[in-house]
Amino acid sequence: MAGLPSLFAPLTLPRRSRLDPVRPDLRTRYLILLVLAALAAGIGSTWAVLGEKPPVGAVKLGPWQSFPRLGSADIDPYGRAILARGPHLPLATGEGIQLNAATDSAGATLSGSCRYRIIGTTLPSRGWTLVVANGASRPLTSTDAAGLTDADVLTDEAGKLSITASPQVSSGNWLRLPQQARFELILRFYDTPVSSSISQLDPAALPRIDRLACEG
Repeated sequence: MAGLPSLFAPLTLPRRSRLDPVRPDLRTRYLILLVLAALAAGIGSTWAVLGEKPPVGAVKLGPWQSFPRLGSADIDPYGRAILARGPHLPLATGEGIQLNAATDSAGATLSGSCRYRIIGTTLPSRGWTLVVANGASRPLTSTDAAGLTDADVLTDEAGKLSITASPQVSSGNWLRLPQQARFELILRFYDTPVSSSISQLDPAALPRIDRLACEG
């Protein structure tokens, strides 16, 4: 019949947005929360990347790790941001090299509840220092842990050193450790000829860090 809708005509309903039932003030709040969450995620991830160590440019030598580009002229943006964050004084290329160790030679995290033997040879240099740092690579004060220099350590006839690192006093060459769960070792060589070629350095040229025993 003309003028009447066909029984077989497709049934269509008006489209409605999922946001239609939401009041305008709530919609604005949702948008603000989303923006704030995105900003927090972005800032948090950037802060995590820009820790105490650059995310790129590491040279791994046994338990030791170095970031030679921190003191070079071609330092990357991550390194610049890290230097701008805190009181860092990297050694420039030609001045020396800095090596950090957060694990022993077996790969276990360094712990203040353990005793270690730092043994082996050192690089040719004008001098070197070995200090204890916290988990953020910040050297601890002398009241928390000790530091050693090449003038403090006795070596054998072959020039090899052997240092006991522990919270308790030990005979011979001794490096006092803090009684805390985690620490790092920072080894610096000054005026060494290998500073410009550290990536080709043999890990055997550096001291090992052997764990002796742990408490608990």
